[in-house]
Amino acid sequence: MSRKTQFGFSLLELLIVMAIALILTAMAVPLVSGTLKTYYLRQAGTEYANLIQTARMRAVQDDQYYDIQENYGGQAPGVPNAFVNTKLDPTLAYLAGDPAILTNQSTAMRARSAAPALNNLELQFLPTLNVSINPNAWGPSFGARGLPCQAAVAVGATCNYLDPNNSNLPIAFESFFESLNGSGNWLAVTVNPAGRVREWYYDTPAAAWRPLN
Repeated sequence: MSRKTQFGFSLLELLIVMAIALILTAMAVPLVSGTLKTYYLRQAGTEYANLIQTARMRAVQDDQYYDIQENYGGQAPGVPNAFVNTKLDPTLAYLAGDPAILTNQSTAMRARSAAPALNNLELQFLPTLNVSINPNAWGPSFGARGLPCQAAVAVGATCNYLDPNNSNLPIAFESFFESLNGSGNWLAVTVNPAGRVREWYYDTPAAAWRPLN
């Protein structure tokens, strides 16, 4: 009596395939997660650069001094990382209708003092280091000429294109984002005294900043 040939996989073969799939998944998850966080970091920088351009254009259009308010650290859900104070609210609070950005919670805005290799960054985007960098207690600000400026008070103040508190030096701004994955990934958005906005990423192995635009 002939025996029918049996087709299919044995239990051992199925277990081996499942083990290989689990190993590949475990290897892929950190890679995908790191790629997503890098994407969110780059996205945050692009959105912030666009917000700066919005502040600049609105200042020229409205013949008005406008500033960007920044919120350092991790963000609570629904809280903007930064916004343009177009309502001229004296409390400097975000109001509905103000242009704003709300980045993914895997990124956070950081103070300039926390950023790496500042000298390397500034040698690349500033023609001279005789510049007043981030003279405001808030973020970048622009006057009606579309140039970065400094003011003693955020709302209703005179826009100074040269910093009266620092030897009348020209104004520049630096803003920073860090990826919260412990990888040392940073992104910077800079404004030089002529008003040019640029994005940069931090090359950790080289300890140097590289331009993105």
